[in-house]
Amino acid sequence: MLTKKRTLLISSFLLLPIMLIWFQITSTYLGAKWGYIIGLVGYWTYCLFTAWLMAGFDWTYFKSAWNGQSENKYAKWIFLAAFIPVIPTLFISFLYPLANLTLATLALAVFTSVVNGPIEEFYWRGLYLLEYRDNRWIGFFLSTLLFGLWHFAVWFAKGVHYNGGVLPLVGGAYVLGLLWAWVTRSTGNFRAAAFAHMALNLFALTGLFVDNGF
Repeated sequence: MLTKKRTLLISSFLLLPIMLIWFQITSTYLGAKWGYIIGLVGYWTYCLFTAWLMAGFDWTYFKSAWNGQSENKYAKWIFLAAFIPVIPTLFISFLYPLANLTLATLALAVFTSVVNGPIEEFYWRGLYLLEYRDNRWIGFFLSTLLFGLWHFAVWFAKGVHYNGGVLPLVGGAYVLGLLWAWVTRSTGNFRAAAFAHMALNLFALTGLFVDNGF
């Protein structure tokens, strides 16, 4: 029987090729807009299914990733550090497309951000915090490496254009992954990363959706 640690690692490595193929299929047959959204739905389902395989319906396990506390005396300040990238993203990705932003596009961006942020942080930061709290190489560096690599799946989604190319998408994911992994491990929970991820996604995805006519 697989342990929680092995289940998480196997899931994370398999996620990369599975999502690459999944986004190719959805974007090919459903078009850029709905292919992207349904692709994300499949990604969220995969992440939550992994969590269920690891803990079943043991809600105390999940709550410990959200409610955990650290003895770090700077935890409150580190919590705020998670939001540092949100401000530049506001100006770079959100403010310029406002003239072309429709209510439907904004609603889609809000929905996607509110769902994606917590699920991604729970999977890539929360679960790794619980299972590899004392293993920096896996819990910090490997999880961040795999988090960045998975973004190639959305980069190769057909018909979706990313302003600036692949470097801001994948490179940005690595920078954010390192920051949010540090915040999560320093505070003992993934709350700050989840809220910061939602805010950043809202600004970034709004710009992406407007650019691609979503």
